[in-house]
Amino acid sequence: MKFFCLTTLIILTLNSCHNKTLQLLNKKWDCVKIENLDPVKNKPFDTPQDSAIAVKLETSLTELNWIFNNNHSYECGIGDKTTIRGTYTLSENEKTLVCTPDSKNTINQYNITRLTEDELILNSRVNNTNIVLHFRSH
Repeated sequence: MKFFCLTTLIILTLNSCHNKTLQLLNKKWDCVKIENLDPVKNKPFDTPQDSAIAVKLETSLTELNWIFNNNHSYECGIGDKTTIRGTYTLSENEKTLVCTPDSKNTINQYNITRLTEDELILNSRVNNTNIVLHFRSH
């Protein structure tokens, strides 16, 4: 009987921690800052058009927002326009967020650096660069 009670207590404790992570994640998040975004790493801009494209990319990404739902679905948008829908999972240790768009053409993996009621910080490796995305709750 003691073993059963102890096992139940452990399962409930782990489940409540997992539920807390999901509760914190499940909302709309607005991107407020991106670190290490360098689309043409180690290469100077060849033309003014290259420079304009880089500025447009960075501006678009700072208008990025994500909505994570209780049913493990997500929406990614720029401004008020939804651009991607899909599903997400959390790793067992809840330190990795894996987003799979409905098109299933890519799977994006992010390390969760910080998750609080108001702040979400994600890291991702892109072209051998560690991109850091900072979000605030909407």
